[in-house]
Amino acid sequence: MTVPLYGFLEGDTLGLLMLASEGKTVAELADSLRAAAAVRVGWTGDAHVLHAGRVVAGELTVARAQMRPLDRFDVRRGLP
Repeated sequence: MTVPLYGFLEGDTLGLLMLASEGKTVAELADSLRAAAAVRVGWTGDAHVLHAGRVVAGELTVARAQMRPLDRFDVRRGLP
């Protein structure tokens, strides 16, 4: 199943609608968001993902992280 999620990248002025399969890892989702926003924000290096007010481990899948349709996630610079 594909899950539509709202992604916000630190430093970007726009939120992006990201389509993620339930089996995609949170790290892959963060990389996809960074690639989609690269035209406006180009940074590399460590990042972490926040969802529902908590840091989510990158190895978790979208399903295991309990990300539901239209949930918001944020990708921030550095390690938590």
